[in-house]
Amino acid sequence: MRQDSTARASSRDRQTGAAARSPIASHTKAKDNRHAHSKDTRQNETAKQRRLNASQLDAVMTPGVRYTCVALAKQLNSSARQIKASLSQLVDAGTVRHVQEARIGIYWVPTHAEKRNFEEKRMARRQLLRHTLEGYDADLHRLQSLCMLVRRS
Repeated sequence: MRQDSTARASSRDRQTGAAARSPIASHTKAKDNRHAHSKDTRQNETAKQRRLNASQLDAVMTPGVRYTCVALAKQLNSSARQIKASLSQLVDAGTVRHVQEARIGIYWVPTHAEKRNFEEKRMARRQLLRHTLEGYDADLHRLQSLCMLVRRS
């Protein structure tokens, strides 16, 4: 009996064709298309956020202005985790400087004056370290004898 009713229903569907089912099917398809479209737009927006790479972040940052990860994330409508990863790449490359103040990381693109000042200090440190160490053994021996005097027996 069950097979017979199934066979009759399928033959009836074949006879009536898609015309009888079209209003319901088209409404369902339209609903699915809207849902798929909104899902696609959300995925595209998410993909745009993900595509924010280090070079784009470098282009957005103004030289000399200090930024935090959270401020950049709000400004660029992205997550702080993505911004921090891109900033880490820029810090490793040397295009962005980073200072940790308390629990907040401060990032900035150095200006030309800051770059020149940094290079001058670096060259001065290198010149100071060019000479050989002299008197190192005598200072070490003096420290050792001082420690022995203070030591309790």
